[in-house]
Amino acid sequence: MNREFQCIICGSSSAQRLYPVRDTNQGAHGQWDIVQCDGCGLGVLWPLPSPDEISFFYEGQFYTEGGERFAGPVEQLRAKLAELRGRTLDRICPDQGRLMDFGSGAGHFVRAQQLKGWEVHSVDPYSSVASHTARVTTNKDGTVLLDYPDAYFDAISLWYVLEHLANPQQVLRELSRVLRPGGYLLIAVQDFSSIQARFFGPRWLILDPPRHLWHFSPANLDMLAKRHGLRRTAMSRACVEMGPFTILQSTLNILLGNRNHLFRFLKNPRLSRGRVSWTEAGGVAASIALSTVLGPLSFLAYWGLLAIGSGDVFTAYYRKDAQ
Repeated sequence: MNREFQCIICGSSSAQRLYPVRDTNQGAHGQWDIVQCDGCGLGVLWPLPSPDEISFFYEGQFYTEGGERFAGPVEQLRAKLAELRGRTLDRICPDQGRLMDFGSGAGHFVRAQQLKGWEVHSVDPYSSVASHTARVTTNKDGTVLLDYPDAYFDAISLWYVLEHLANPQQVLRELSRVLRPGGYLLIAVQDFSSIQARFFGPRWLILDPPRHLWHFSPANLDMLAKRHGLRRTAMSRACVEMGPFTILQSTLNILLGNRNHLFRFLKNPRLSRGRVSWTEAGGVAASIALSTVLGPLSFLAYWGLLAIGSGDVFTAYYRKDAQ
């Protein structure tokens, strides 16, 4: 590995190259590698893009003006499933207080938690309009400053956000600052140590290069959180919203080429760019046809893998140590 590599978690300068990757979701030009730290197993997009490049990867292609990513029926389903996301948080924090949702997207989780009585402050670093109510400044170097006093929030949620951040160490430090002692920080990310990640490799849907910069495992995420006074008290690998579809699309990528045809077909039409080629149309048609068989099999595979402790994603619940 290039000597410039240094792991953000364990500090190791040694890593191995796993495989090359390209953007198969939104068409950003370029090629990168996925490398893995020899010290803690963290996966890293290499070379790391600059903060300006990272911002470019989201322009006009990640969210619509209202924060949606998918076509109407899919977005409506995500809204219905948003209530499920908060069940563990509601159980460990029964007295609804102040919640920050960092990376709120279309705001489905925000609205679900507000209906339960939470006072929700929300922000998405890659959407200036999507459910953006929190007082936050994002600097050019990727650092985040929150205009809140220390120990202001009872809980903070990051649903599939940490892997996108240019400076996750600094962001966690700032989030820990505004979290009260005894409060909870919820982090959901893809599981790079899962069977799915190892089996599908570069065809794994939720690699999502070049927007996913970091690929965590429960063990190395615990190491990072501990540095900021956060101790894991619970974890879940279940995610019906993502798991079965991730297996389905990744399997289709093996059969039809690594193009994420079905995933891109389901995106909101306002995010489409240019004309659809005959090759792309054929890939979509083949994906839909194969899904009639592979869809149910992917659902069964999801539950089977979950039964042996392997999920495409995991959600970790960290409690801030009393000071």
